[in-house]
Amino acid sequence: MAYKIKQFKDKLVDGAHKKAMRDLSKFYEINWKYNKPKIIIVDDRKTIDSWRGEKTERWVKAWAEYKTTVFMLNRKNLEKESSHTYNKEKYLATVNHELSHSFFHAVSKNGYCPSWFKEGVSIYTSGQNKWKKHPEKFATFLSFEKSGSAGVYKESGFVVDLLIKKFGKKKLLNLIKQSKDSKSPNDFKKLFSKVYKFNLNYTNINKIYKEI
Repeated sequence: MAYKIKQFKDKLVDGAHKKAMRDLSKFYEINWKYNKPKIIIVDDRKTIDSWRGEKTERWVKAWAEYKTTVFMLNRKNLEKESSHTYNKEKYLATVNHELSHSFFHAVSKNGYCPSWFKEGVSIYTSGQNKWKKHPEKFATFLSFEKSGSAGVYKESGFVVDLLIKKFGKKKLLNLIKQSKDSKSPNDFKKLFSKVYKFNLNYTNINKIYKEI
């Protein structure tokens, strides 16, 4: 299957890209100068499904492929081609969210990390927690080792927020960097315990949640 793309000017997306690159460089503490991730605007669901080789859920409006490319559903077709209502601020946050995945891949060198962690960091860095309901307690985020479920977005951003508030950003970045040698869910759990000095489970996370 062949695809045809061409460069075009979009002041809104271009501006969001530049701002996100600045903000994310500061958060991840790296200066990304060369081979920066590109944004590709996709016009319709049919093209998304063809590119990804699967029938996608209508909530899927953007995704990142490793550290090189971010795909975004054209905001002009967002309501027609997805289950989302267009909101400028939310759309720009999505640009940041997906570019954060690119930074995450660059820092972790694509080592194994569960979906909740990758998505949680992107939700946190993009400020998307403000549109989500705070959980009374954490009860589902550990169920999502792999991506592909809308449920992973409900709690994961708040878990990352909790970790940063309680232990600081440095430990979080250390966990991302050291995950380069992680190959499995068990590897990640061991690494998490090494970095944070407690086992990753709902009991411990909720105990900390009550403390902050």
